[in-house]
Amino acid sequence: MLGACGESHSQPPQEALVVRVVDGDTLVLAGGIKVRVLGIDAPEMEQDGRPAEFLAHKAKATLAELTLNRTVSLSYDRLRYDHYGRLLAYLRLPDQTLVNAELVRLGMARVYFIAPNLRYQKELLTAQQEAIEAQRGVWQELLKQDEPFYLGNRHSLRLHRPKCPLAAQMAKANQVRFTSLKQAYLQGYSPCRSCKP
Repeated sequence: MLGACGESHSQPPQEALVVRVVDGDTLVLAGGIKVRVLGIDAPEMEQDGRPAEFLAHKAKATLAELTLNRTVSLSYDRLRYDHYGRLLAYLRLPDQTLVNAELVRLGMARVYFIAPNLRYQKELLTAQQEAIEAQRGVWQELLKQDEPFYLGNRHSLRLHRPKCPLAAQMAKANQVRFTSLKQAYLQGYSPCRSCKP
């Protein structure tokens, strides 16, 4: 609960001014509330000696261009906070653009679904399919295949390399085999954070 000190978990805002952008999927509202943009995953910035991932700085700049110093409307799903104490939200601009989907459509993020927060799953997946087909943004790199096949977990929608220890723990009933990374991403699978296919 230390990360949540000073934040009111009872009444998250319905609209707020964005005062800082941390990276391609995290921002800070007036009052200091940190928000994780829900249903997406942007490339990681440099950290702990690791270099920034492909287009991480551009993703951050795009989120800033869309939201910084603007008032956004926030809506929520079933789980409102992550284990870091960040508020999980869908963001809309005054013209009703869903920021989460716009980042995915521009290829600055990919979908990252975690049940039960699936409210905009269809809209986000449609945006990703458009970005993949146009090979926009991160999709210039993410479709480069280096395994003969990949294993997907149809329950969690995570994608693994064949030798990933987490893939070995997967129930056979949940296992899906993909010979194409593109096919997995078109269906909304996201890469395992351990084996990083």
